[in-house]
Amino acid sequence: MADPGPSLKALQAFTATVRSGSMTAASRELGTTQPAISQRIRHLEDALGVALFERAGQRLRPTADGESYYGEIAEALDHITASTLRLRMRARSRSRAVSIAVNFGFAHMWLLPRLARLESAFPGTGFEVLPVDRDDSREALGADISIRFGLLAQARESEWPLLREAVFPVCSPGFAARHGLESADVAAATARVPLLHMDRSDPRWLDWPQWCARAGAQAPASPPRFHYNNYPLLLHAAIEGQGLALGWCGLVDAAVEEGTLVALEPVVERPERGYILHTAYGDRALMRAIVDWFVREFA
Repeated sequence: MADPGPSLKALQAFTATVRSGSMTAASRELGTTQPAISQRIRHLEDALGVALFERAGQRLRPTADGESYYGEIAEALDHITASTLRLRMRARSRSRAVSIAVNFGFAHMWLLPRLARLESAFPGTGFEVLPVDRDDSREALGADISIRFGLLAQARESEWPLLREAVFPVCSPGFAARHGLESADVAAATARVPLLHMDRSDPRWLDWPQWCARAGAQAPASPPRFHYNNYPLLLHAAIEGQGLALGWCGLVDAAVEEGTLVALEPVVERPERGYILHTAYGDRALMRAIVDWFVREFA
């Protein structure tokens, strides 16, 4: 018989551990135990025939093979996980499944870690998470609830502002120590330290030149040599000590609280921008209760 390959749970345990730097943090993200994560990774290493991690102080660092494997499977696995989750939720609650469309970074960094809490708050209701790249995509326009990033003043009657934008540099504790950033204010360091960049130019989001202009910091001296194609991958690179990243309030809070990232200053705030929740069914009891849940979570 053909080799069935590693299990989805083993791959999820591996990618979550790479992102967070520890099996304990990965177990919290996946809603399981640290021994279960350890066992799944051990089985994966046995199946692949290579070691995927090595210990660096108090953190787990992927080996060269582990880093390469993560880069090849992480984005595809995120899509597989989201699709599997949608199908599972649909099968669990055929009578009513509430679809929630959000951009990829928000889905991965904020919503999915809270999905179990959302489900427990509304027993018997299924939820479909739809990661979308564009607010005008078919999935976003057809979802029961969508969460977008934009101008708060443009929120309509059927929309609820959730969180105002605040952006600040983040990096690993080791990176901060190596580059003398312990003083927290990095305005004078942005021209001399490696900066991590996204590969898309979207006027809604701050990039490093825009952030530097608003923060009074020195702009990068040379154009970036490499761009990351999604925000979770960029944050993983920051956690691994590869450079300084821009962190959005609400998305990086858990990593900062766990100590895998250090929040630095100055903070650039654009109070006119932030996350906005939209639903066309705000007058229905269930949908309004779900909206209220999101508002409380952000409060």
